[in-house]
Amino acid sequence: MKLKKRHLWKSSLLLLSICMLIAMCFAIDNMVAQDTEETPDENSIEVKLYFLDQEGNILVPEKRFISKYGDITDQMKLTLIELIRGPQTGLVPTIPQGVDVREVFLDEKQSAYVDFSRAILQNHSGGTTGELVTISSIVNTLTQTFPKQIRKVRILIDGREAKTIAGHIDISKPIFPFQ
Repeated sequence: MKLKKRHLWKSSLLLLSICMLIAMCFAIDNMVAQDTEETPDENSIEVKLYFLDQEGNILVPEKRFISKYGDITDQMKLTLIELIRGPQTGLVPTIPQGVDVREVFLDEKQSAYVDFSRAILQNHSGGTTGELVTISSIVNTLTQTFPKQIRKVRILIDGREAKTIAGHIDISKPIFPFQ
């Protein structure tokens, strides 16, 4: 009898955990993405996500709205999640698929620290230009969306300092926006 109760208790707990996980996924999805054509409300902010133009020559901002959820670091993380999702127009993505934003924080010197998963290294197409586009996209997105809070961006990978993403551009120090 005790075994049946224990099994029932574990099964109920597992089912409850799964339901909570599904509900959280729906909640996060609703917080992050709002169509670019929607009008903003008092619960959203406009962000500028920088993607490559169709010719592959310049970074172009695509405006989108995200939830005003949480504090500035939460909004920075939501902005980067949208950047990773890619453009909703004819622009070209700048960050490889499968990359996750692990953590984001801001210091007193207006430096944003962004910790990406190792997939940014593993899935990157490489090349000097490709690496520069990825870095510029991240830095410009954050500094142009949050100009009062962020002056420069430091990119971390799996919680550690990294020298480069694809072997060409130094990311060992905070990076100022590219003009």
